[in-house]
Amino acid sequence: MRNFTTVKEFKIDQFDIIVDWTYEDTPIRDCFDKFDAQFEEMERRMAAYIDTHYVARVRAMYDGVEMGSDYLGSCYAYDCDPEDDINDGIGGYLEQMVDEAVDQARNEAVRMLDRLKADFLN
Repeated sequence: MRNFTTVKEFKIDQFDIIVDWTYEDTPIRDCFDKFDAQFEEMERRMAAYIDTHYVARVRAMYDGVEMGSDYLGSCYAYDCDPEDDINDGIGGYLEQMVDEAVDQARNEAVRMLDRLKADFLN
């Protein structure tokens, strides 16, 4: 089981949004252009705890139940902590991730409501 570090929590409509991160398991060399000359420097900076290779996650919760989520792997926090990178918007991806998690949550809520109506009102 992975351990995630929560960075921020907020509400959108009925949903509690949780944004967190964990370390990326995939080697940095497998995630970017194999001919990138910066690999050695990236690996050195990560080994020195200057940069972090991580996975970002956004969850949309309702009453403690995960209704939607989105993940972005191979994020690279350059010269900062993942928390700083997330608070800065992950290069513009965070807003998209939140939108995706909330869209999934809304769709799941409608699906559950339709099923509950069919199961209990018919």
